[in-house]
Amino acid sequence: MKKLFICLLGVIFMLSMTFIGVGCKEEAVEEVAEAPAEEAPAEEAPAEEAPAEEAPVEELTFTFIDHGDPADPFHAKIIKGWNEAGEKLGVTTNEQFAYDEFAKTIDYTDAAIAAEVDGIFVFSVDAEGLQPSVQKAVDQGIEVVLMSSRDPVLGPEQVPFIGFDLEEQGYVLGKYLAKQLEDSGVADIGFFAEFNAPYSQMRRAGILRALDDAGIEYVAADIYEVGVDLGVAIDKTKSYMIANPDTDALLGMGSLTTPACAMVLEELGYEPGEVKWAGFDLAPETIDAIEAGYGASNVDEVFNYGFYACMALYLRAKYDFVIGDLPVATTMVDSTNIEGFLAWVELGIK
Repeated sequence: MKKLFICLLGVIFMLSMTFIGVGCKEEAVEEVAEAPAEEAPAEEAPAEEAPAEEAPVEELTFTFIDHGDPADPFHAKIIKGWNEAGEKLGVTTNEQFAYDEFAKTIDYTDAAIAAEVDGIFVFSVDAEGLQPSVQKAVDQGIEVVLMSSRDPVLGPEQVPFIGFDLEEQGYVLGKYLAKQLEDSGVADIGFFAEFNAPYSQMRRAGILRALDDAGIEYVAADIYEVGVDLGVAIDKTKSYMIANPDTDALLGMGSLTTPACAMVLEELGYEPGEVKWAGFDLAPETIDAIEAGYGASNVDEVFNYGFYACMALYLRAKYDFVIGDLPVATTMVDSTNIEGFLAWVELGIK
C-alpha cells in the first residue's frame, strides 16, 4: 500500500513538472513574441555626388584691321562677312580702320598683339612694312591672316592669305581690254589709283602684261594718286581727260577710282565705248556705268574675304588646323552679264 502511494506521488510529481515546463515554454514564447523585434540598422543613403564642374568655355577674340574706310562699299562687304562668321562661330570680333594711313595699320596691329587677342586679320597694303608686326604676333602664338598682299617671309602654313594673285587679276582685266583695243593703233591709256600701293601696282603690271601678250601697242601714263574722296577723284580724273582728250582708255585700279573714271566720261559727254573704261569691284556707280554700256569691271566675292578670314582664324586658334591660302573667285562683268550679279550685290556678297 505504501509503495502504491509512493508511486502515485511520483506520477503526480512528474505530471506537475511537465505542466510547469509546458507553461514556462508558452510564457517564454509569449515573451519572445511580445518582445519588440530589433530593428535592422537603417542603410545609409548614398552621399549625393557633387555635380561635375563644366569645363570653362574658351572665348576667342579676333581683331580685323582694315586699311580703308567702312563707308566704302568694298570694305563694308568684307566687314559683313567677317561679322557673320564671327556670330555663327560664337567668337568676339572687333574692327579697326586706318583710313588709308599705313602707320595706323601698324599701330592697330601692335595694339592687338599687346591686348593678347587670339587672332588678327589684316587688310595689308604694304606687306614688307607690316612684316615685323606679323612676325611679333606669330612669335607670341597669335594667329594672323592677311589679304591684299602676302607676308614676304612667312609661308601660308603660318600666315594664310585670302584672295588671289593680284597681278593675275590684272591680267584677266587686261585680256578683256585687249579685245576692246584691237583696232586702236597705239593706245593711250590712263591709270588711276587711290594711292600707290602694292595692289594697284600689281594690277597695273598684270594689265600691261596681257596687252603685251596680245600684241597691243600702248602708251601708259603713270598711276595717279587721287586719294579716297570720290569728289576729289572725279576732279583729278576730269583734269586729266581735259588735258589728254585723245585718251583711248581710262582704268581704275580700285573700288573708288573705277566709278570715278566712268562718271567723268559721262559728265564730259563721251558716248559709251568711245573711250574704253574698266576697273575693279561693283560700287553702285560702277553698276550704273556698266548697265549704260561704258565698259566692264573685274568682280570678286568681297564678302568671302571677311568670312574666310574669320573661319581660318577660328580653325587655327581652336583646333590648330593648318589652313593655307584661301582663293577667292574673280570674273569680268559687263553689260552682257551684269543682270546675273545684281542679286549678289544686293546681298552684299560681290
